[in-house]
Amino acid sequence: MDSHSLFALLSLAFSLGMLHALDADHIMAVSGLASTRPGLRTSLAFCGRWAIGHGLSLSAIGMSVLLLGMAIPTRLSAYAEQLVGVVLVAIGVWVLVDLLRKRAHLHFHRHESLPPHAHWHQHQTGAGVYARDRSHRHGHRAVMVGMLHGTAGSAPLLALLPLARLGSPWWGVLYLLVFGLGVILSMLIFGGLLGGVYTVLARWGDAVVRTLRVGVALSSISFGVYLLHGVL
Repeated sequence: MDSHSLFALLSLAFSLGMLHALDADHIMAVSGLASTRPGLRTSLAFCGRWAIGHGLSLSAIGMSVLLLGMAIPTRLSAYAEQLVGVVLVAIGVWVLVDLLRKRAHLHFHRHESLPPHAHWHQHQTGAGVYARDRSHRHGHRAVMVGMLHGTAGSAPLLALLPLARLGSPWWGVLYLLVFGLGVILSMLIFGGLLGGVYTVLARWGDAVVRTLRVGVALSSISFGVYLLHGVL
C-alpha cells in the first residue's frame, strides 16, 4: 500500500470514527449518564470514559479477527443492539429516579466584589467519601456502556476491515486505532458542548436544568424502546 492510499484509508477511518460517535444511541446514553452530575468537567469525563470503553471492545473484536483469525458470531452485534435498547431505557429511568431521590438544585449566592453565581447542590445522605465512591462507580458505568456500544457497532466496521488489511493485518490494526481516535475526539467535543449547555442553563435557574434532565431521560427511554421494537 503506497503512502497516498494509506493516508486516504486513515483519513476515512478518522472521519468514520467521528461520525460513528454521534450515532443517536450513543448521544442518548452519554447525555443520560452525564445528566446525573451536570457540568463541563463531568460531561467531558463521562464522554471520555464512554469513548475508552467503546474503543476497548471494538479493538478487542477487530484484533481477534485481524491477528487471530477468529470468526465473530454473526448474531453478536444484534444481541448487543438489543441490550443497548434495554440500557437506554434503564438510563432514562435511572435519571428520573435520581432526580426524585437527590432533590438536586442550584444554590445562588454572591461573593464580595464578584457577580452572582450558582453551585450545583444535592441533598443526599452519606459522607463525602461515599459521594466520591458513587462518582467513581458512575465512571465505570460509562466505560461499560461504551463497551456495549462498541460491540453493537462492530458489524459495519468489520465489513471494512478486509479493505483496511490489504498487504498486512497491521494496516487493519492501524485503521482500528485511528477510527478509535476519531470516536474519542468527536465524543469529547460533544461532551464539551453538553457541559457548556448545562453551565449556561444553570444561570437560568434550577427549574430549567431539571426540565432538561427530564427531557434527556424521556428521550433515552423512548429511543431505547424504539431500538427494542426494531430488533425484537
